[in-house]
Amino acid sequence: MPPNSIPIKLTPYSGSTTDGSDDETRLSTALIESGAVVLRQLLELKDKGWKNESAERHFHNQRQTADNASPNLNAIWFGRMKGVLREIDQQLDCVPSYGALEFLDLGCCPGGFSSHVLDKNHDATGYGISLPVVDGGHEFTLEHYHRSRFELMYQNLTYYQLSPSNLDDPRLQNLPSEITSPTFDLVLLDGHQLRTQSSALPWDKDRLLISQLIISLEAVKEGGTIVAKLPLPHRPISAKILHLFKILSSEVLAWKPKSMHGNRGTFYAVAKGIGRGPKGSRMSGLILELRALWASLTFGGEEGLGRFINPGDFDFLITTDDLIAHHLGWLTSLGTPLWQVQEEALQCFFRKKNII
Repeated sequence: MPPNSIPIKLTPYSGSTTDGSDDETRLSTALIESGAVVLRQLLELKDKGWKNESAERHFHNQRQTADNASPNLNAIWFGRMKGVLREIDQQLDCVPSYGALEFLDLGCCPGGFSSHVLDKNHDATGYGISLPVVDGGHEFTLEHYHRSRFELMYQNLTYYQLSPSNLDDPRLQNLPSEITSPTFDLVLLDGHQLRTQSSALPWDKDRLLISQLIISLEAVKEGGTIVAKLPLPHRPISAKILHLFKILSSEVLAWKPKSMHGNRGTFYAVAKGIGRGPKGSRMSGLILELRALWASLTFGGEEGLGRFINPGDFDFLITTDDLIAHHLGWLTSLGTPLWQVQEEALQCFFRKKNII
């Protein structure tokens, strides 16, 4: 075993319970053996910390608080999410400060992301889709003075007609006419599976991710920008989605906000110049592949009721073997600052809890 190899114990990321432990271990090990020192430190730290019961109790209590949010807590959540996009924007310049700007916010409630865009650009107009409150979604708390420039639709993002051809299923709705053509300069993907959602199936976390990717790629105009929350890039599924952005866009940037969830295993990818990347001409074909994957996740599985995603589902983009053979340097360069933020946040948290 190479000298800087370590035994890696990994748990699936929160977006899926089947991220492919073998693929995940292989990719993480390859990254570490190629020189991703910060990733090694992060995984060692996580392995120590998650064995501690007080850490688990802390995150359990945090989840309970979030699931039973009061109006005051919703307002706090709104402000923090607004701060998250403000931080990303300050670092990566993804929201133009002037000029006409049409944006789409998927999973928009309570509205913090949209609030930042509307604050910064007084010519901006937005359209948002969010889970209905009666189904466990967040309340809409966008400032009233912004609402004349923003249109909200309550809908479950995972139950639009997103297969390659329309299916005869009463649960499925047609996409709103406002987002069926590539007209948006900016698309924000921050929808996540809510534990309070009454109608959720176990694999809806994965279906939500793919739904957002399909909608965003169809709605963004050529040259536009997509901002997407993803698991950290040592996760194979995330690495493959990053590769998708890399081949379709002129620039891919990444930021892990320190203002919120620094100790969580997610970050935000910013893909600029969508459609102008080295394989931008393939975008329509890749969207069809994603639509076929959505149909499989929705109607596949042993009983035809759906299934979890796995890294092999993205082999039409790139295989894990190809990632390991040709893209470790790029993933390490992009991932190191992100892993560093989580490692430092966990160090601080574990010390406060006397875990390390």
